[in-house]
Amino acid sequence: MCQLLLLPDKPGNTKYTPKHKLLPLRERPVERVSARADACTIIELLAALLGGPQPIETADALLAHFNGRLSDLRRAPAHEIADIPGIGQQNAARIKAAVELGLRLTLNTEEDRPTIHSPADAAAMLQHEMSALEQEHLRVILLDTRNRVIDIVEIYQGSLNSAQVRVAELFKPAIQRMSAAIILVHNHPSGDPTPSPDDVAVTRAVVQAGKLLDIDTLDHLVIGRGRFVSLKERGLGFDGRVSETRPGYHLRSARYSIHEDDDMIYAYTRSQALEDGVLVDVSEMASEAGFRYPTAITADLHARITPNEREKAFGQSYEGRLWDVIFLASFAARRSDTQDRCSFEVGLFEADEAFPHRTHRYTLSLWMVVGPGDQGEPVITIGFPEDF
Repeated sequence: MCQLLLLPDKPGNTKYTPKHKLLPLRERPVERVSARADACTIIELLAALLGGPQPIETADALLAHFNGRLSDLRRAPAHEIADIPGIGQQNAARIKAAVELGLRLTLNTEEDRPTIHSPADAAAMLQHEMSALEQEHLRVILLDTRNRVIDIVEIYQGSLNSAQVRVAELFKPAIQRMSAAIILVHNHPSGDPTPSPDDVAVTRAVVQAGKLLDIDTLDHLVIGRGRFVSLKERGLGFDGRVSETRPGYHLRSARYSIHEDDDMIYAYTRSQALEDGVLVDVSEMASEAGFRYPTAITADLHARITPNEREKAFGQSYEGRLWDVIFLASFAARRSDTQDRCSFEVGLFEADEAFPHRTHRYTLSLWMVVGPGDQGEPVITIGFPEDF
């Protein structure tokens, strides 16, 4: 918290003189903003907005409370802002209104409105903020016919349970703003963006409702810590037809497709899967365990065996967990009667990052599959059964 500095007014007198009173009239915040707002510092802008007997000191205290990060100020609830000395409810409301107006100006200025061309474009708008949230938040990006952002609306806060999320509430802002398409975005506070069964169920319900309302559900993104997953790319909740997408919206995985019996079949090369992070190459460690062919694990398995900070404190490491997976896969392959697939189990110690730091031991049921690579060469993939 920033404390107000006592400046001597006269020798032996500690009466405080506000900082703006010590400045020439033309250098005070209100005059500076009136003359040229774009040249003002953040403190000057906040001071002009807040007013009061000590505007600069109050602006200093406000910015110090949020460590100088305007993004944190934007996310903060009004009551937290109001509790900062010198702010109060009225100024807190002014601040929230000013921040929201600035955001809407950006979104509603015709020439400056961002256009969403891909899942990465949509994720970039929200990933930094949503990856830091401690609860799940579901937001909807509203798009016009040219995939330009109309608005971003928060719909829901809490665990994304398919029984609790009302599709009608989700489409209400899209109908009000006459959106042509929407993108769902929600975060996983655990940092693991792997979609849950409820995530897929919600997506499927929204896609079906959107068809009835003539509003395209372009995608559903799950935000994790430093990563995101596009359910559209994975065909989860979108009937598996990932190559069917809205013009101007390009999926990383939409490389090419073929027709068979009037059905669209999506094709995805192994090299592209490795490039996109859908697969993670582990060939070096696999060769040490006796594997003869290039080996990769699925992104879902990679995320599951990556330890959190609490698990690291207990001595868990990614390399150690990966070695357990590969060693047991090698052991299972030697005992298997089949040549192209075998199943095995791996015990995994897990610990919750949140208090009271419960520990668990899970058994992961995995598959190891030998198949053809891009040029027909044998390759090995290890992952959960549903990954195949």
